[in-house]
Amino acid sequence: MRPIVILLALLAGCTLESTESPVLDSSLPEKTVIAPENYRPSPAPLSPAILVGNTLYLSGATGGDPETGSLVTGGFEAEFHQIMSNYQRVLSAAGMELSDVVQVVVYLADMNDYQRLNQMYREYFTTEPLPVRAALAVKDLARGARIELMMTAVRTR
Repeated sequence: MRPIVILLALLAGCTLESTESPVLDSSLPEKTVIAPENYRPSPAPLSPAILVGNTLYLSGATGGDPETGSLVTGGFEAEFHQIMSNYQRVLSAAGMELSDVVQVVVYLADMNDYQRLNQMYREYFTTEPLPVRAALAVKDLARGARIELMMTAVRTR
C-alpha cells in the first residue's frame, strides 16, 4: 500500500506538457537556395544547393552540362570532371570552395572505377583534412551515368 501513496504524491506534483505548437524561434537560420545563373545540369526537379546557416547541402550530381542539362560524353572520367566543375561553380556562388567540403558520398555504377576515382579525387581535394567520404556501388544511376556525387560544405572562415 505504501508504494501507491508515494506514487500518488509524485503524480500530484507533476504537470502535463502543453499540446499546443511551440512558438517558432525567429533567430533560426533561413534556408537559401544556391543556384548559379544559367545553371541546369539536371532536368530533375531539385535545388542545386541549399544554404542553412554556414552549412551548404549540395544535391546529388551526375556529369550534366550546366547549360544543356545533357550528360557529358566520354564516360567515367569526363563525368567526374564535369561534376567537380559544376560543384565548384555552386560552391563559388555560395562564397565557398572545395576546401570547405566536409563530406562526400560517391555512387559508382561499377566498383572497378574505384581506384581511378581515388586518383582523380586527389586532384581536387588537396587540403587537409580531407572530407569524410563513403563510396558505394549501385545498380543504376540516373540517365545512365557512371558516377554521382553528393557533398556537404561548411563555411568556417
